[in-house]
Amino acid sequence: MSIQNDWHSSTVGEVVTRTVQQQIVRSAHIPGQPGALDGGMTIEALPTWYAETTFRSALEASWAATLDSLNIAWEYEPETITLPSGATYIPDFRLPDIDAWLEVKGTGVPRVEKAIEFGQTLACDCPRFRCTCEWPGGELVLIGHPPTPYSAYDDPRFEDSTNYRAMAVATRRHGGHPRWTSTRPGALWLTRCGDCDRGTWFGRGGCRACRGRLAGCHGYQSGDSGLEFRRISGPARQADDGDAA
Repeated sequence: MSIQNDWHSSTVGEVVTRTVQQQIVRSAHIPGQPGALDGGMTIEALPTWYAETTFRSALEASWAATLDSLNIAWEYEPETITLPSGATYIPDFRLPDIDAWLEVKGTGVPRVEKAIEFGQTLACDCPRFRCTCEWPGGELVLIGHPPTPYSAYDDPRFEDSTNYRAMAVATRRHGGHPRWTSTRPGALWLTRCGDCDRGTWFGRGGCRACRGRLAGCHGYQSGDSGLEFRRISGPARQADDGDAA
């Protein structure tokens, strides 16, 4: 869909009308808008309730929901770790089925030094093509970032569509696309194993959950539009009288 091309086939009034309607869609997802979970904003660390757990932020709760949607088992803040530097570190998530850890960092919380140090302690020293570890490179440590914003203009469902209000609704309801980096060099993809039906990150080798070969499975890169981030918002559950007793 191109506004510039429309100048050759539409009247000026029609182009102006379309431009205004497109602004309605864009306004439904403004980077930096309070409550959004995209890469252009700082997310407040407000306690958020999800899956019988109170998370420190909506971004953490949203990552938990995203892991659930991919059938990736998680444990929230499972243990306190003393790093070689002497610093105390509590990883956000342990992903026990795939020997991985996930540290969630919002745009306004850029410090990842502890996660990087933790990743270095779990990495192996084997030669790249002669690794004898259970998994090549050792355990994974991932950084989960705010999602890449969804764009209705890039959605095949709305190709050549002029239903701008439907596009605005889809934009408002969509959580974006999961975005991550790794504490180790090299590309890292995310997929769902066709053998065990569990999600897994992988760089080389097969499924970290069942050791399958991932034959025929599509590997998604960070921010890929083929994956949807599950957005969770809202305050933590309030304790009732029974909880206080």
